[in-house]
Amino acid sequence: MDNDNDDDDYRLIRFMRRPWYEWTAWLLWAFLEVLFAQAAIASSQEFEPRAAMLFWLMFGVLLLGGATVYIIRRERLL
Repeated sequence: MDNDNDDDDYRLIRFMRRPWYEWTAWLLWAFLEVLFAQAAIASSQEFEPRAAMLFWLMFGVLLLGGATVYIIRRERLL
């Protein structure tokens, strides 16, 4: 059952290049994630629970938003 045409054994994956503004948006997202995480940790260490909770919530919402955008865009770009 071994035929000479082995094209069925391979799959072609095409990748699209991302535009510059998408890289800029991801860099801004990563910067904001680091900023909110640092602020949340600092607020926790200074015993400011309300500020820490707000920063952790902003961090979580931004993290979930970034993950959602990545999953949706990943399907489009493959």
